[in-house]
Amino acid sequence: MVIMIKRFGQLGNRLFLFSHFVANAVEHGYALANPSFNGYARYFEATSTGDFDGLPIRLNGFRRPFFDSVFELVQRPPVFDYVQRCYRRLPLPANHPKLLYLHDDDSFDLNNPEYLAAAQQRTVLVHGWQFRDKSHFAKHAPLLRHLFRPIAEHRTAVAALINRLRQTTDILVGVHIRRGDYAVFNNGGYYYDDATYARTLHELLAQLPAHKRVAFLLCSNEPVDLTAYAGLTVHQPTGHFIEDLYALAACDYVLGPPSSYSMWASFYGEVPLLHLHHAQQAVELSQFEVYTD
Repeated sequence: MVIMIKRFGQLGNRLFLFSHFVANAVEHGYALANPSFNGYARYFEATSTGDFDGLPIRLNGFRRPFFDSVFELVQRPPVFDYVQRCYRRLPLPANHPKLLYLHDDDSFDLNNPEYLAAAQQRTVLVHGWQFRDKSHFAKHAPLLRHLFRPIAEHRTAVAALINRLRQTTDILVGVHIRRGDYAVFNNGGYYYDDATYARTLHELLAQLPAHKRVAFLLCSNEPVDLTAYAGLTVHQPTGHFIEDLYALAACDYVLGPPSSYSMWASFYGEVPLLHLHHAQQAVELSQFEVYTD
């Protein structure tokens, strides 16, 4: 059994990390628990009900409340460092849980034979971000989309929005205007102003068929000044972060700064995506690609 013991990032990061483990666990037949996803569990069908289509997957990794308290403690770096030191120094029984820790810059292929043997025979506690199984992620993509389908309330809201927009739109472009924490992430390098987004949208519009009705859905975690988008048909979503994510997934194209949030929208909806890596980046329609793994 594998237990994911560390919360990494926000929704997009956790969806991808969980999905890579799910794909690997399904392919190789071991049990998986992910208490690190509990904060988002109520928004998705499988995680809100605990029904993973009969697969040995659950959220709660521990059967006793005491261990849930320990889980909260190890989210703190000093506490986890102490646990690591204990693992290295204390005599432990042969069948003790294996701790698999990755530094932030390290990556790990979940098809590693030693890891798979441990996952199938004992308890493995995993702590890290770059655990990946790209081949089986792609193979089990339909299952992943099924498991991480939003609950009915949010599906209904997204469907109502998209259906309304489609009545007057032939090509709908989702724009992820990531603000908030991006003011400091990467030294603010991806915190683009409205003028930058407006320029990129005008560039994209010029490359789309002139006879098509093109509209842009502006999804942001901060208020957007719509007056900055003069000459463009723009719309705003519901503003709920789950509904905005899956509204992006229902668009024809998605554009925004590097973010796992827009990557998940591209993967889930099989929508071509373009990331803006700097404010002066030229937009080329041919550079949009569906994110697959």
